[in-house]
Amino acid sequence: MPYYLLLSRSITHAQRMSRTLERAGITARFFRPPMGLTDRGCSYAVRIGAHALPDALQRLEADGLLPMRIFYSGDDGTFSEVH
Repeated sequence: MPYYLLLSRSITHAQRMSRTLERAGITARFFRPPMGLTDRGCSYAVRIGAHALPDALQRLEADGLLPMRIFYSGDDGTFSEVH
């Protein structure tokens, strides 16, 4: 199932993003990102469903919690960065 990973700079930032999205009704779980997606050891990722990206970004922007980078994972399991 396709999904997006929203990369954050720290666990605190990921927790805040996840809480904000959950309050908006968007399922969002945070965890360490897969190897190769970041060169920062302290980064975390928030996973959301592919359908939720527009609403998630709107909510995060309103709360000043935009992600550092965004990656899409399709059915084949590979990641591609979204610009």
